[in-house]
Amino acid sequence: MRHAALVSAVVVTLVGLAIGVRNAEAAFPDRTIRIIVPFAPGGPIDAIARPLATTMQEILGATVVIENRSGAGGITGSESVASAAADGYTLLMTTGSHIGNKVFNSAQVRYDPLLGFTPVAGLIESNGIVLLARKEMPADSIATLNAYAKTQPNGLTYGHAGIGNISYIAGELLKVQAGMPLSGIPYRGTAAAMSDLVGGQVDLCFVGISGARSYVDNGQVKVIASTGAERAPVLPGVPTMREAGFPDFVVLGYIGLWAPRDTPKAVVTRLYDAVREALARPNIRQLLSTFGAATEATPPDEFARFLERDFATQQRWARELGVIPK
Repeated sequence: MRHAALVSAVVVTLVGLAIGVRNAEAAFPDRTIRIIVPFAPGGPIDAIARPLATTMQEILGATVVIENRSGAGGITGSESVASAAADGYTLLMTTGSHIGNKVFNSAQVRYDPLLGFTPVAGLIESNGIVLLARKEMPADSIATLNAYAKTQPNGLTYGHAGIGNISYIAGELLKVQAGMPLSGIPYRGTAAAMSDLVGGQVDLCFVGISGARSYVDNGQVKVIASTGAERAPVLPGVPTMREAGFPDFVVLGYIGLWAPRDTPKAVVTRLYDAVREALARPNIRQLLSTFGAATEATPPDEFARFLERDFATQQRWARELGVIPK
């Protein structure tokens, strides 16, 4: 009898827990959702993250806030999400550096970017980033830039947002593939690097089109080349690295949304649906089109497969750059 009573009590408890979990998922969201952006405020990702959060808030009927948590090239903020509760109320919005940090800076990364998170949606896939130079740079092409760099005793400097960030990877690929003498200068985010580029404290910087447009339009910097497979529609006069003679120099930027590992599927679906609807809104579509970015959300399963392919691509780059053995 005691055994039967104990079994019954356990069953009742488990059923109660299951019902509680289902009720919590059905009620989601019923409190504030925090989206962690692992870079300093004012960068290109902020220009997209904040309007998107506002629109998601309208769709979900719950407060959605952006929290910038910079440090270690994006590792600090990503790590905080990896260790957060798997309930959908703490999310990560970041770039391909989520993968790049693990590939290029593995000693500092204590989480698995593929297995330690639940992909929610691919938000943006751009058709490349752009190489910018300080306004006074006496060069306007890769060829003339390389020639000028080789006349300088210490070569040229380029600003980047941390080892593993796309701005770092592109800079190192330029150094290796073009044989250009370059030294990387790390910053806490692209916004800080751009500030020094405009001020002439650094020579070059690879930046997403979203972060470059205003500086280019205002004549504050020179744009040298883009890294897409084709020219960016919003910058049709800017040649690609392929056109400059580097057929394998194709580096595409993207932004995604992740939840902690084991976040319930129903919660992930609710979040994805909100993202998909937000990206379909005219104001968001217009915003993204000015940045030269795609405007359709990538579903969780498809985004997960994309991330696996990107991991393999970044490993190939790391081998080319000598970061990991060939």
